[in-house]
Amino acid sequence: MSDQHSFETLAIHAGNTADPLTGAVVPPIYQVSTYKQDGVGGLRGGYEYSRSANPTRTALEENLAALEGGRRGLAFASGLAAEDCLLRTLLTPGDHVVIPNDAYGGTFRLFAKVASRWGVEFSVADTSDVDAVRAAITPRTKAVWVETPSNPLLGITDIAAVAGVARQAGVRLVVDNTFA
Repeated sequence: MSDQHSFETLAIHAGNTADPLTGAVVPPIYQVSTYKQDGVGGLRGGYEYSRSANPTRTALEENLAALEGGRRGLAFASGLAAEDCLLRTLLTPGDHVVIPNDAYGGTFRLFAKVASRWGVEFSVADTSDVDAVRAAITPRTKAVWVETPSNPLLGITDIAAVAGVARQAGVRLVVDNTFA
């Protein structure tokens, strides 16, 4: 949909197209696991298996992209799945990330038990302290990861201030705002 539509219109209509089979104006919820293919790699409408894509998730992703003014939206089954995808997209072995000293346990384990085995290093910093974040950045740092409010301690990070530090260092800022 066009940027000329209001938020309310986008929220209702973006990503929603009438079902070609039934004419339903609200996309049905597809709960199937596999889709018939026209030969190996011959996907119908881009769908092969629900974990990789399905029409319900496609509608949600298109809606979120429109609401955020983005080109593409991505939906995941869990926050950690989204985090893992982000890490594997942004980082390569040898890269470094600064994470909060009070990061969500699952996020910490993702770095400590998965990313580190892949060759990604990390260090922790009190992200509510801009100087501590600045001091934790190394020449190999590719991202600063913040949670605000943090989980479980509800620590608050000044996103604008840390974004300035990240921008100055030429690294990306990742903000997990699950609790917001």
